[in-house]
Amino acid sequence: MNIFIIIGIIAFISFTVWLAKQNGITAKYKSDSKLTIISTNPDTPIDFGFKTVWIAVSTDDKIALAEILDLKDTQSSNWKSGLEYAYENSVFITPQIGKWTLAIGNKLPQGDNKASIEKLEKILNKLSTEFGEAQFFGTQRIIEYHNWMKSVNGKMERIYAYIGETGENIKVFGEKTEAENGLNLFNSLSEEAESDSYWQREDLDYADEELVMKVAEKWSVNPIQITERSDVKIELGLVGK
Repeated sequence: MNIFIIIGIIAFISFTVWLAKQNGITAKYKSDSKLTIISTNPDTPIDFGFKTVWIAVSTDDKIALAEILDLKDTQSSNWKSGLEYAYENSVFITPQIGKWTLAIGNKLPQGDNKASIEKLEKILNKLSTEFGEAQFFGTQRIIEYHNWMKSVNGKMERIYAYIGETGENIKVFGEKTEAENGLNLFNSLSEEAESDSYWQREDLDYADEELVMKVAEKWSVNPIQITERSDVKIELGLVGK
């Protein structure tokens, strides 16, 4: 066989494999084609949590939650379709998990800048006014962005937002919660941080995605352990934009 033909075949195969990876065929939450159909076939819970954001609300009323989040074109969805859409361009409201319901999606405010955090404060305060308590969590390992927020009865109680790429906090508000006890969290916005020596200290704790999951677990639901739970309601969730 002509050597140029062999080289051409090898190049074509290599390009095909590369293209498949770029299109996310092997990605956990992405389908092998454009998302067009939302499945309502019953399925089992699926863990998630990394490289995304979510809101936890103490309610079982998915429709009311969708209305407050101003979601449009809502449709019933199972876990698989819901998370696929959430990681694309929609928001997935999960089946009830214990007393909590989660809203996941990269179309939610990301909480990775001051304007976005202000939006989230308004949303969480509105949700907690209606349902008693609402929380936000976000984590993106590429820029080492990590955030947790809690609102109770219409008032913000705690915010900790940090971006490791710049080594700075976006916002720190409120007293540490029980979930944060024992941690000496880095705070670039503190008076101590005005001293150069603060930045050299070795007794400070820096947020990472694992810490976000630990706080989420103590506050409400750890999303990377949903499949281990026995209190997930057997029902469909909602997908909306």
